[in-house]
Parts: sequence; structure tokens; C-alpha cells
Amino acid sequence: MNQCLSRCLLFGALLSLPLTAGGQETNSTIERRIILNEPSFQTEDPAEISRGTSPFVSARELSIPERAVKAYTKGINRLSKNDPASSLVHFQRAASEFPNFYEAYYAMGVVQLRLGHGEEARQAFQKSIDASGGHYAGPYFGLGALLCNQQQFTEAEPIIRKALELAPDFGPGHFILAWALFGLNRLDEAEKLAHEASIRDPKLAALAHLLLANVYIRRSDYSEELLELDAYLKLEPDGPLSNQAREAQEHAKRKLAESVVIIETAQAKP
Repeated sequence: MNQCLSRCLLFGALLSLPLTAGGQETNSTIERRIILNEPSFQTEDPAEISRGTSPFVSARELSIPERAVKAYTKGINRLSKNDPASSLVHFQRAASEFPNFYEAYYAMGVVQLRLGHGEEARQAFQKSIDASGGHYAGPYFGLGALLCNQQQFTEAEPIIRKALELAPDFGPGHFILAWALFGLNRLDEAEKLAHEASIRDPKLAALAHLLLANVYIRRSDYSEELLELDAYLKLEPDGPLSNQAREAQEHAKRKLAESVVIIETAQAKP
């Protein structure tokens, strides 16, 4: 997989990894419930009230200092304004106010990835895993995406599968696993998961088409490659890889034409 495609898949995966479950509200209790509510990433803890089904906050959430929550909220706001460097300062402050704030460490990891700081991202994800006792899926997904981008697919696969045990319905997680399996040349599995990921989360459709096109390139299945590239370009006519996709289209068309000539020549022989 070329490095440009790898970066595109990484940033597409990053954009799919949520930091919050919704918008902001001013009431402090409601704010905590919304800011910290990640039911798709959080395994059910019998000692806490379920975040996904209850309007109440858990004992842990109530224990988070107000200063930490406000700093985390400011970080989210800065990140939503495409200011990752400023958001990082707020996430770091949130973690310093509450050392077990695993959501803040996870957010720091996502920001570090966006800034291109791979080692710092890895450390932040590991801190999130440690602080949560391994029960929070987000940092596992982030770490898996980081390892895929570094072409460390063998190391990435078990980490992504661990994340999916914690959050089996998280569509982007299935896409990241498809990416890892493609890197391991397990094409049938990658193909199946890429299709499933785009169904689970339609926002992943363009990335899935790109990954599937690369699956078919490896198989020399130029007809299917063209279908996936056409689908990608309809969704992303001016995307970061659109020019490469058009070049790949022309190459696939030439290969198909050559195949037709070879077949016709063979059929013409007595």
C-alpha cells in the first residue's frame, strides 16, 4: 500500500473516532453526561450506572473535578475548530486535574496522531488503556490505526480485535481491522469487513471503496477495481486521492483491454 493511501486511511479512521457523543449543554450534570458519554466505547461496569441507557451520571463521572471537565470541554471545542495544538493543552490540563481521566488521554492520543506525533500518540493511548483498566475501547482503536499506518499489521490485529470485543458495533473499528487484514494479505477477510464497515457506518463508504479497490488490484480483478474506483470518485471527486484514483482507472482500463485482446487472439487460433 503506498504511503499516500496509508495516510488517507489513517486520517479517515481518525475522523471516524468519536470524542464526544453530542453537543454541549450548560447545566453541569447534563454536561458531564454528554461530554463523557461513550456507550459504544465503554464496557458495562456493574459498579456504575450504564451510560448508554440512563439519564444519570455514574459515580466515577461525579468524582471528576469540575476543572477537569471544563478543560476537557474546551479541548473538544478547540478540536472542533480544527485547532489540535490548542486542544492538546486543554486535554493535558484535564488529565493533570484528574489522573484517571482516560477519555482525556485518549483524546490526547487522537490529537497527537493528527499532529503526526506517532510516539506521543502511542504513549497517550497506553495511558488511557492503563487508566481505564483496559475497559475503554477508544485507545485500542487509536493504537490499532497508528500501527496500521506504520505498516505493523501483525501487531495491530490483536489490538483491534480486543477493541472490537469491547465495542462490537463500532463501524470504524471494523474498517480499521479490514485495513490490518489487507496489510497481512488476507484479502477475503479484508473484503468482507470493508463491506460490513460501510454498511455499519455509511460515512466510511469512500474509504471502504478505496480499500476494496486495492484488494482487487492485488487480485488483478480490474473489472471490480473499476467499480470501486468509480464509486469512490462519485463520493470524493476532489478527495486527497482522487487524482491517483483516476490514474488507477486508466491503468485498469488498459489492463482490461489487454485481457480482451489476449482472449480474442487465443480464440482465433485454430
